[in-house]
Amino acid sequence: MKKSTIKDISKASGFSNSTVSKALNNSKEISKKTRDKIKNIANNLNYKPNFFASRLRNNVVNNIGIIVPDILNYYFAKVIKGVQLELYKSGYNLTCFFSDESPAIEKKIIKKLRDGSIAGLLISLAKDMHDENTVKNLKELQSYDIPVVMFDRISNEFNCDKVYMDNFKATFDSINHLCKKGKNKIAFLSPIHDTLIGKERYNGYVEGLKSNNIDYKSELYIPYNKEDDIDSEIIKLTSDNKIDAIICMEPENTVSTHSLILNLGYKIPNDIAVLGFTDGPMYKFIKPSITCVNQHGEYLGKYSAKILLDRINDKLGKNFIDEKVPTSLIIRDST
Repeated sequence: MKKSTIKDISKASGFSNSTVSKALNNSKEISKKTRDKIKNIANNLNYKPNFFASRLRNNVVNNIGIIVPDILNYYFAKVIKGVQLELYKSGYNLTCFFSDESPAIEKKIIKKLRDGSIAGLLISLAKDMHDENTVKNLKELQSYDIPVVMFDRISNEFNCDKVYMDNFKATFDSINHLCKKGKNKIAFLSPIHDTLIGKERYNGYVEGLKSNNIDYKSELYIPYNKEDDIDSEIIKLTSDNKIDAIICMEPENTVSTHSLILNLGYKIPNDIAVLGFTDGPMYKFIKPSITCVNQHGEYLGKYSAKILLDRINDKLGKNFIDEKVPTSLIIRDST
């Protein structure tokens, strides 16, 4: 039998989560008549209090967990900073976990967090975000009344609050910018092609080309994995004069591509323009400085943390939040 939650009792009784919780804990704020009614419904639903709920009621749990795919990724570092700044204002601590892009590691972390050590979870999914075990474990975590907020890499198969950037528009706007600079042979390097984010950015790339009357060429879309030799692909495209601009998704790859193009003897941006994602710490110091999509990671982190705290404190309604955070372009010398 499925484990009943406070949310189930709330739905069946018509009372809020907060009222149900107080009634189950014999709070004098709730009348005896209401307490008895709620307890009867809880019994009928086979509700069993859990360890986490007990600790939370006694204000023992003040930890928030966050799972990110890659700690070395500058964007996720900015998100974590934003989360931490928001949590500390409310007296919560932050515990960070890293899945290393592995659904197996992600699964182990989520299962461990059922021990009641956190009051809520923020998670950006590993690349294989359609892993059934991940969704199953998140649902189980949620059944223990531990709220979950997905950020950046989300799954449509799991119902919770979600905050993510407008990935389609980010790439679409990048194409428009490059076309205004006279570029029409634009390559697109994608290390996250197997994720929802990667697909949305790819769609923005295709539609951006179409809106500027440029034919899509499959050879200019380059999905790759970390172990792939991406440099050889770029060298081949440049030697055949097939590109006049490159969009890169990761700061490390953006910097290495920028360096490679210069080392091959091409001028940036006259011969080949370079545009990256995330405002990496070196972008403005490299010559020529790098134009990029600003993903506003710190803001997204703060906003995600605020939503989670509001969910924990029962300040939100029953409907989950689904919020796109806009991006912007930082124009520099590389385009």
